[in-house]
Amino acid sequence: MNKFDKYPPFSVLMSIYIKENPIYFDQSLKSIEQQTILPNEIVLVEDGPLTPKLYKVIDNHKLIWKDKLKIVKITQNGGLGSALRLGTKYVSTNWIARMDTDDISVQDRFETQLKEIIKHPNYAVIGGQIDEFTDNPDNKVGSREVPLKKVDIYKYIQYRNPFNHPTVMINKTKLLKVGGYKSTDRLEDYNLWVQFVKNKQEVVNLNRVLVHMRVNDDLYQRRGGIRYLKNYMKMKHKWYKQGIGTYKSVVISDISMIANTIMPEKFRKYLYQNFLHKN
Repeated sequence: MNKFDKYPPFSVLMSIYIKENPIYFDQSLKSIEQQTILPNEIVLVEDGPLTPKLYKVIDNHKLIWKDKLKIVKITQNGGLGSALRLGTKYVSTNWIARMDTDDISVQDRFETQLKEIIKHPNYAVIGGQIDEFTDNPDNKVGSREVPLKKVDIYKYIQYRNPFNHPTVMINKTKLLKVGGYKSTDRLEDYNLWVQFVKNKQEVVNLNRVLVHMRVNDDLYQRRGGIRYLKNYMKMKHKWYKQGIGTYKSVVISDISMIANTIMPEKFRKYLYQNFLHKN
């Protein structure tokens, strides 16, 4: 038995769309290829037409992965939730590792998670910590720490997203059981964790940085706006009706998000970097 045979098969699921940076995309794929344990396949969803430079990056890595790089094409951009929902259908393994196309996984990320899965095969979701950077991973500007134990994750989800989405490995069977990814306008991952918690699934976060997450000013722009606020409040009330959270937690969440929305972007950036995402 070689090193790879003792680990459960797994796939990497990614979604790419026209506005992604081809240099960052290339770096993200290289971080997969440099892992101590390689995935059985990469399922890449092209969420609408791409630029020639993005297609070039895909072609270059296709030479490395051959048929293990599965390309799923969508004719028109439909958003991350619908792209991941479709991509899930093409995953041939029972474990799915999520990655975004501008982030960088630490070199032993997959091996670390797979070792935990071997010890706890009943896990539905296994995530970890992130640090945030600009330009290159050495230029760290913050981090996002999430709770480790199931009991703490179940409490935390009442107020905030309890997982760093680009770090997670998900059991496909259990993912489908709770309904899979859905289109919820930038809350597709939060909504998914709610479904896992609502169904009393086993979830955990490791106390290790698994992914270097690239951030820029777009991050802080996306956390503002009336559209985001309305959708966030609507989903919070929907989850409350599903049994996640209390009246108190919903009110606190709504007030916090209203304050977050109306504050100037530079203050929002300061808040995230110095309090919500620790520097």
